[in-house]
Amino acid sequence: MKGSLIDISTKHSCELAPVTIIGRNSECHLRIDDPRVSRRHAMIRSQDKGFWFYDLGSFNGSLLNGGRVTTTQKLRHGDTLQIADHSYRFEQDDQSVHHSEDDTIVGTATIALIRSTKVLILVSDIRGFTALSESLPPDELARTIGQWYRDSDQILTKHGATVDKFIGDSVLAYWTSTSPDQRIAALKACEELLQSCKQIYSEHQATFDQIGQDFSSGIALHMGEVAYGGMSHSEFTLVGDPVNLTFRLEGLTRDLNQSVLASSVFFENWPEGADYKKDLGSHQVKGRAKPVQVCAITSFPNT
Repeated sequence: MKGSLIDISTKHSCELAPVTIIGRNSECHLRIDDPRVSRRHAMIRSQDKGFWFYDLGSFNGSLLNGGRVTTTQKLRHGDTLQIADHSYRFEQDDQSVHHSEDDTIVGTATIALIRSTKVLILVSDIRGFTALSESLPPDELARTIGQWYRDSDQILTKHGATVDKFIGDSVLAYWTSTSPDQRIAALKACEELLQSCKQIYSEHQATFDQIGQDFSSGIALHMGEVAYGGMSHSEFTLVGDPVNLTFRLEGLTRDLNQSVLASSVFFENWPEGADYKKDLGSHQVKGRAKPVQVCAITSFPNT
């Protein structure tokens, strides 16, 4: 799968990477030297056999086919993106394939080998997103959610996680090592994700107070054996029951009034982890016959 942005004015083509950052900073993959463009203005991420566009809380916003981008948008061949006065046409070639020694050829398609490994999984989800999207003006919603995308991506990457995907108002990430050091990194990431929500609320407090809402997220941690692979060498995604369970655990944060929940499995063979948790017993989660042992995260490792 290959995607490109074509500058409508100059006809210059920019091939999209698995993650493409657009903005004014010199390190951006697609640099737009215009003071109306934010330093890290937007992101395009390859996921779910396509390319998804995210405005990263930019001050002046982004337009897709003439409409303001307020949340994740899947790009379609021929779509037009506008950032300030700069317009780009998105083009996608679904027939492009990547060949490597890790790939298995089936017919004319290339399917990356499915690998099985034990991983740490994190899911974070914005609480009350539907109410926020109904109450906030589009410009304010775009800046708020975009800032959350940007912060989540930077925080998780900083702590060694791979961001698998953003799905509307949630993010799925994982660590391919389950060592104590990586579990500590996951807990530190949780703390910073919560702090990010507090910062976003603080910066937009007048708006949130006006609609009678705050800005917060629920986070879940789990550990388990998953398969990961994809339709190309560069696009991978997690598959397996542990992923589904992590999403269910995140949903449980609301019922148990907790910001961060972890399965007891997350703490297996890690006695030092007891310093950071409180056992909440067994709880039923949707779609599972057996209850799950759940822990609340009560403290975080010192930096």
